[in-house]
Amino acid sequence: MNRSKSRRSFLKTSALAAPYIGWKTAAHGVGPNDTVHLASFGGGGRAASDLAGFGGIKGTKIVAFCDLDQRRSVKSFQKFPDAKYYSDWREMLEKEADNFVGTGCGVPDHMHAPMALSAMELGKHVYVQKPLTRTLYEARRLRDVAAEKKLVTQMGNQHGSKSSNLTTVKILQEGIIGTVKSIHSINAKKWGSMDALPDRDDAIPAGFDWDSWVGVQADRKFIKGEYHPSNWRKRLDFGTTTLGDMGCHIFHPWFKGLGDPTPLSVISHGPGPVDEHSWPVNCSVTWKFSAKQGDFEATWYDGDEIPSDEIAAAVGGREDVTKNGSIIIGTNGALLVPHASKNPPMLFRDGVAVPDAFEILPDHNHFQNWIDDIRADGANGTVSQFSHAGPVTEAVLLGTTAIRVPGETLEWDAAKCQFKNSEAANALVKPTYRKGWEIPNL
Repeated sequence: MNRSKSRRSFLKTSALAAPYIGWKTAAHGVGPNDTVHLASFGGGGRAASDLAGFGGIKGTKIVAFCDLDQRRSVKSFQKFPDAKYYSDWREMLEKEADNFVGTGCGVPDHMHAPMALSAMELGKHVYVQKPLTRTLYEARRLRDVAAEKKLVTQMGNQHGSKSSNLTTVKILQEGIIGTVKSIHSINAKKWGSMDALPDRDDAIPAGFDWDSWVGVQADRKFIKGEYHPSNWRKRLDFGTTTLGDMGCHIFHPWFKGLGDPTPLSVISHGPGPVDEHSWPVNCSVTWKFSAKQGDFEATWYDGDEIPSDEIAAAVGGREDVTKNGSIIIGTNGALLVPHASKNPPMLFRDGVAVPDAFEILPDHNHFQNWIDDIRADGANGTVSQFSHAGPVTEAVLLGTTAIRVPGETLEWDAAKCQFKNSEAANALVKPTYRKGWEIPNL
């Protein structure tokens, strides 16, 4: 298929699509006993795991998926041999739109919003990997469109359905640690580089559509090992550094438990990017939030950055500080919340652990949660529907924006989705898509 023709055709038909008149029409009336037909943007890597996840739920069928690199999709080909494969995601939407009701999106961050919103405009329910988007404006648009069209949505922060997160949300909602005064979230990954991107032009691997992988971003040279398949997270135009990669996971339980607080300001204490391509490493970022329970501060630490000895003492000392998770300091204790761990949250008072202080909730299935709500016509909501996932992603992306403008306290106007005091930061709120890759209504 001629890709430029496909692109023009898709943009034309998408822009002129019939108005949305309810999810049952778009979903062809999925009933409680009907098979839920699904598609996927992406077939390898994280997308393969998601495909196996929601494709493994009883009463679902994977009808199509797309990927730019067939070599990465071997497991999906094997697991879903009857699904139609496409290399061009627009072609999949054009030809398969009548055959599925929802789609996953497990591609690099820069294509989350273009793909997800294109599907949502067709009335499709979406499951989108974290972070929801790469930029603040895109996150706001996905949240708003999901609400306008009454779609069933889920961000792929799958640990949100695990015992530790569910329990933490309940602890905070019940006020067990009193009024939250500060939060310290930590992850030791280093998705960035303090060395400039190499100036090379390497051969593009056979069977890999580099131009379409670059997608909405400006055209550039292919550099082996620096973008595909994983290192795009280090690059400003494609990923969202360690904070974007892990923040939506680690922020989720306290953000939800505190009722999706509103960011007031943000400042990055660490280094800025070394060039126009690369995120820095060893970042520390502090936000001020407004919540119903009162204002509080939250600080992020990644790479070699860690909380102070005073914060560590609140949860028993340095040896007890998690390398992946949060410490939540309240007026009636501190909560240690490990991420992606079988260990439950632990309550401390005066630096001493308090055993059996709360009920431990059981694990649930994040994929099942999405499928069940599709069947329920959106009546129940999901753990990380976009009314929550949008705001938590925005908070995280305020941090990644601050990393690009280090040392400045950036004041945020949430209602207007813009900064009050920085033209440099405001220039980063909304992306510019390259010519020929514009997405209607985005």
